[in-house]
Amino acid sequence: MNLRKLIELLCRLVDPVGTMIETVNISTINDGDEFFDTSSPIILSIVNIEEDRTMKNQTVYFKNNENQDQISRYKNPTQYFVLSLLFASYNKAMNKYLDGIDKLNHILVFFQQHNSFFYKDDHSELITLENFHQKTESEKQNYKRVTMEIVSLGTEQLNQMWSYLGSKYMPSVLYKMRLCEIQESQVSEEGIITKVRLHLWENNKNNPAGEIESGEFQG
Repeated sequence: MNLRKLIELLCRLVDPVGTMIETVNISTINDGDEFFDTSSPIILSIVNIEEDRTMKNQTVYFKNNENQDQISRYKNPTQYFVLSLLFASYNKAMNKYLDGIDKLNHILVFFQQHNSFFYKDDHSELITLENFHQKTESEKQNYKRVTMEIVSLGTEQLNQMWSYLGSKYMPSVLYKMRLCEIQESQVSEEGIITKVRLHLWENNKNNPAGEIESGEFQG
């Protein structure tokens, strides 16, 4: 999963015209910054990236869809991440304050209606759940699910967040995006075990008289 493409595609879904959201590191914005003059009332920033611990210890093996007699193996296990995305209303002009609130409301409504998305393996597409259901079963195999979950912060947590961001408070909403799958290691192909020979011994395996059962099992 390409994080840059994922964020770009998400912005395109929420803001198809491209006039509402601008991706900026919010910690670099200050009141005296004359260089930052945006017409977009919503600032999107990644404020945290953390590993999803519930998805640790994943297998490195996966099924080869093209050859049923082989399985594929990653060099390293896949890692899954949770991104904290902050949508903040920013306007230098004080008389535009409510315009930013309107756009922030648009963000809230959009993710209330759509909280599950599907990201295509070739980084070309991010679609809603409704559009995913229109795909064929074979097409669905090329997509990974991504969910958006709103985060409610108390006053103390809110103060801590804006303090470590080094910025003054702005009307904002925080979401956790999961699962962001990272897997770029090389893949090797291995044959599937289809036949197993089994020997059962009572005591000493070197004593032929102690053999209980032997047989060959084929899957």
